[in-house]
Amino acid sequence: MTIERIQIDPRDREGWLALRRRDVTASDVPIVCGEGGYGSLAELYAEKKGLRPALVDSGVLKRGRWGEAAVFEALAEERPEWQIQRAKVYVRDPTLRLGCTPDGFAIAPDRDGIGVVQGKVVSRYIFRHRWLFDPDDDVKTGGANAPIAYVLQTLTEEMLNDTAWGVLAVLINAEYDWTFRLFDVDRDAEVEQRIRDNVAKFFRDHLDVGIMPEFDPQRDEELIRLLYPKDDGSEIDLTTDNRAQVAVEELIETQAAVKRLKKSEDILKTELVGKLGEHTYGRFGNGQYISWKLQQRKAFSVAPSAFRVLRIQKRRAT
Repeated sequence: MTIERIQIDPRDREGWLALRRRDVTASDVPIVCGEGGYGSLAELYAEKKGLRPALVDSGVLKRGRWGEAAVFEALAEERPEWQIQRAKVYVRDPTLRLGCTPDGFAIAPDRDGIGVVQGKVVSRYIFRHRWLFDPDDDVKTGGANAPIAYVLQTLTEEMLNDTAWGVLAVLINAEYDWTFRLFDVDRDAEVEQRIRDNVAKFFRDHLDVGIMPEFDPQRDEELIRLLYPKDDGSEIDLTTDNRAQVAVEELIETQAAVKRLKKSEDILKTELVGKLGEHTYGRFGNGQYISWKLQQRKAFSVAPSAFRVLRIQKRRAT
């Protein structure tokens, strides 16, 4: 297996994105393995084909990038016996067209060889509900597993760098403190073969032949609107598409149900505001309140207006 190692300038984001565009990368691997929480196969295809831009440099991405230095600072304090080095390299297998940008490497006296360090910054809420076995456990000591997407990403980096071991170094941030935890990611030949097979399949079935994967209705609304902003006046024959016919029937039923619920909502609201009359609040024995307060609408493209809004509250607003 021939491996290419390309030095990168952390300040050259566009150059780094260009390197990644030709490969499936470690962060893409969960998607092609069906374990991606942040994207679909269609989104990944569109990005690799230049049909949509790479992910916008959002606040979440910046938090991860800026927080990476803090992760390595925490790791150095928690494991002072380790030799730790941050990486500035893009590693790729040109045959598999699989690449990665490892966060860093480490040598530990109680472990064989070199290990990959993958750093993550995670909010305390997300850690509780997606990492801990029991969300009520202590964040510092409670039993936990890393999400499969992060494990697959780290395993890909270990495989491409042929390291003996790897860890997920995690900073859990809260409003007033940060907690550090370390998760081992052991090499797994069976999972690594699954990664190679799925990457090859994605190129073979989609990228190399130019066939867009099926859209994921739960994830691809924005992508579809981006790819098809206008209609062309033509007609497509869907008479043999059974799923499309079922979707039409379900949409008709759903819209009818929404209409019925809206009518029911309007009737219930009318009943309640009739009971409130000129009063602002109504109090119930279970501690709930309803309010019907006058609100002002400022004038922009429409004339200003004032209207009352009915709300159900756990407690009375002050």
